Amino acid sequence: MKKSKQEYIINYSAKDLYNIVLDIENYPEFIPWCSYSKINHKTNKYIIADLEIDYKFYKKTFTSKVEFDSNNLIINVKYIKGPLKNLKTNWKFKKIKKNIAKVVFEIDFEFNNIIHQKIAEMFFNLIENKMIKSFIKRADKILN
Repeated sequence: MKKSKQEYIINYSAKDLYNIVLDIENYPEFIPWCSYSKINHKTNKYIIADLEIDYKFYKKTFTSKVEFDSNNLIINVKYIKGPLKNLKTNWKFKKIKKNIAKVVFEIDFEFNNIIHQKIAEMFFNLIENKMIKSFIKRADKILN
């Protein structure tokens, strides 16, 4: 199982960044390799969503439960079904100043297929950094 935790200081408000991560329906516009997203169910505490990842020969749909807390600016994603054995991501957004936030991102994942797991682990840092940068670019685009 691969785990990672990263912290970033970003020059946007914590609430705005939280809203960008929770904007699942628009992921295909800015998340690398995300070709499709669909909200299957939504309440005031969680979302059940499908994301399709399409990269070269690899095209799979993942279903996840996205639990969110708008008061504390926390998003926890739990994997439901797809090609993985396990996937958990946690986002925490903390206000430092009016337009400066600390973002804490944690991920824990494991593929069912050992070959896919090894490939993902080889490129993990590149993929993780590209994903984080895609959210920052989205903030640059819609908040500036």
